[in-house]
Amino acid sequence: MAAKAVGKRFRISKLQQQMMLAVLGASLVLGVSIVFSIHLIKHMGFNAKVISSRNEAIENYGLAIKNVGICKDKDGDGKISDKELKDCNPQAIDVTSIPGTLRYNVMVNMAKNTDLESVGRNSQKQCYDDNHKRIDFTAAYSKSTTDDERSYNLKMMKMCSALRAIPDALPAQKNDEALLASLNQIFLLSGFEPEQLAPGTNYKQSKVIGVSTIPIALTVKRSEAETMSIISNIERSIRAFSIGSAQIKWGSNANDGSSKLDLLAQGVAYYSAETNVQEKMEVVRAKDDKKKKSGASSTKKTNDSANKTSNETKK
Repeated sequence: MAAKAVGKRFRISKLQQQMMLAVLGASLVLGVSIVFSIHLIKHMGFNAKVISSRNEAIENYGLAIKNVGICKDKDGDGKISDKELKDCNPQAIDVTSIPGTLRYNVMVNMAKNTDLESVGRNSQKQCYDDNHKRIDFTAAYSKSTTDDERSYNLKMMKMCSALRAIPDALPAQKNDEALLASLNQIFLLSGFEPEQLAPGTNYKQSKVIGVSTIPIALTVKRSEAETMSIISNIERSIRAFSIGSAQIKWGSNANDGSSKLDLLAQGVAYYSAETNVQEKMEVVRAKDDKKKKSGASSTKKTNDSANKTSNETKK
């Protein structure tokens, strides 16, 4: 009987060990499965985030290409597909066939704008054919077959169309000599040379984004009519000037007693600051750094509050 009891107890103990091992094995498999599932879910979420950011970047890139007029939206779906981008040749596109794009607005609308044309300087001889008719260099640019032809026609378009008024009104670079030449021309139109005309050195950004200023100082000591003529010509100039401060002094000439008007003015002229297009690199992370920092800050505040409470309890 004792032997049977011992044997029975041994079999029960062995069965318990087997059950315990089975439970441990199942727990281990379950734990590994849970960890693997969590990792897989995080990995899938991260991949979804990367794909979403990639698709957004591709969509924005295609939209920029479409708005500028680099490629044509042939299927009319409002997007530039990979195939359209691959087959795209910006130089082969007829600019007149892409209305609403930046290229069309500049090379067609602005180039033929009558208001700009009315204030532009006189066109040069190269802008006209033998019949004294202005050459349409926009059409010539669209029909160009080589890079040299396109470069020449684009240069002539800027010089002969209404676009020539834009660099006169708002130059694309800071050029003190050109500014002094413009102001000197204004004085010559009034019939005399300036007593003092000098650019400053304190260049500043204007309130308009992308537009900077060149400080200027001018002195006029002439008759009232001549000084007022200068002021009037500056106001009518296509180049934009702003007078910040001015000192005006009326007097009379000692020789003939005629009225005299002295003007000492400080102002600025404007030019377009250099603009660069840069690629932006975006790093996609599994977790948002802001949330992480916010959590760390919150944990720190909680710990500080707990330490403060503990210290007050000790007191």
